[in-house]
Amino acid sequence: MRRWIVGVFVLVCSTGTSHGQMPADVRLDLVNYKQLGEEIKKLQGQVILVDFWGDFCRPCKEKFPEVMALHRKYARQGLAVVTVSIDDISDPQVQERIRMFLRSQQASSRNLLLAEKPEVWIEKLKMNSVPTMFLFDREGRLINRWNGSEIHLNLIEKRITELLHQ
Repeated sequence: MRRWIVGVFVLVCSTGTSHGQMPADVRLDLVNYKQLGEEIKKLQGQVILVDFWGDFCRPCKEKFPEVMALHRKYARQGLAVVTVSIDDISDPQVQERIRMFLRSQQASSRNLLLAEKPEVWIEKLKMNSVPTMFLFDREGRLINRWNGSEIHLNLIEKRITELLHQ
């Protein structure tokens, strides 16, 4: 009887989700540049923050928890956060490393891995550094763009709240 009670206790404790636990899995989808545009168009009607980041990028990973905090804080008010990893997909370990990082951050946002050569996204997105963030209004218009050291999440949050209340 005692073993049965202990077994039930262990089972209940291991299946519960507390604030500190990592989600069992996070969704990470590979997209090309065209599909990325389609993903963003699907979210029209919401304010959209797109965070381009890389597993190799220390500043990206330092800002990521704040981006997830914005997602959790404003999702119910109409904010959609899309994270886009620009890591090299030819690396056989990259997807698992990204998933592990996303799990550790409890990244419940839309998470994508851009399956394009850097020449493609650098040219099309006019990106010269990461992190880079794009903010779109509810009509899908690009409102702001921030690169690298220009990214101050307190100012981005202010801009998000302004757009959410329009």
